[in-house]
Amino acid sequence: MRNKPGLICFDLDGTLYQDCVIYPRIITHFFEDSPYRDWIGEVQEIIEMCLRGQGPLRCGQFVPKQKAEDPQTAQELFAVPSETALLLPDPTPYLDRSHYSYLCDGWTFSMYLARRIGWEGEAFWTRFRQARKDLVDPAYGPAPDPALVDVLAGLRRSGIRLVLCSNAAEQGGRELLEYLGLSDSFDTILFDADKPHSFPQRIRDWGVSPDKVLFIGDQGYYDLYAGAACGAATWLLSPYEVADAALWDVRLHTLEELKEALKDWTA
Repeated sequence: MRNKPGLICFDLDGTLYQDCVIYPRIITHFFEDSPYRDWIGEVQEIIEMCLRGQGPLRCGQFVPKQKAEDPQTAQELFAVPSETALLLPDPTPYLDRSHYSYLCDGWTFSMYLARRIGWEGEAFWTRFRQARKDLVDPAYGPAPDPALVDVLAGLRRSGIRLVLCSNAAEQGGRELLEYLGLSDSFDTILFDADKPHSFPQRIRDWGVSPDKVLFIGDQGYYDLYAGAACGAATWLLSPYEVADAALWDVRLHTLEELKEALKDWTA
């Protein structure tokens, strides 16, 4: 997108901060009180390989929601069929979230493996919330970025409407925004957003022509797919090797690259 957008929709996790510490913590939270606690280090290493594009699974792929049956090794947890479905002529069968998961970062890998070893229901979410609390712990969480705050303020001064649209729960999400110093950086803040399914209606509600909208996120399916289908511009921001990266209009790797790319539209 070369022309200045009228509205930019930002994701939160992995987009307005980048972090390589939290996902190993998620694995620890889920595996340490399970029969698979001795696999923690190996699982973390395999995920790291996957994020680099050197493991058995890759970011940008869909995998079936299948509990592992009596796995004997950590490698068996990753032994599932995978498909870069968004590159298919018709990805529809893979978009059923009751049957498939989309892998796109350390969070999604970790959550997928937690379900592979049997965590579900409230037991799953209790451990997940423990990891989210780590995000606002200076020992584990990302450092606030005053330069990003300045860039967002410049975008708003130039007349661009900024929307934060996150699938994260509001409980914890707003605490994270405050910790990052971003609470006052957006015109609209939406948690529990049910991306991508809510996007078409939300674009209509925003009253902005799709060709004036820019979606920025680190997850192709959850953050960008519906926006692209509606005719909006899409920027993928991810430090990882992503199998479907070519689908999106712009590919960025770091938050520094994002800030530089946005500065042209600031006032």
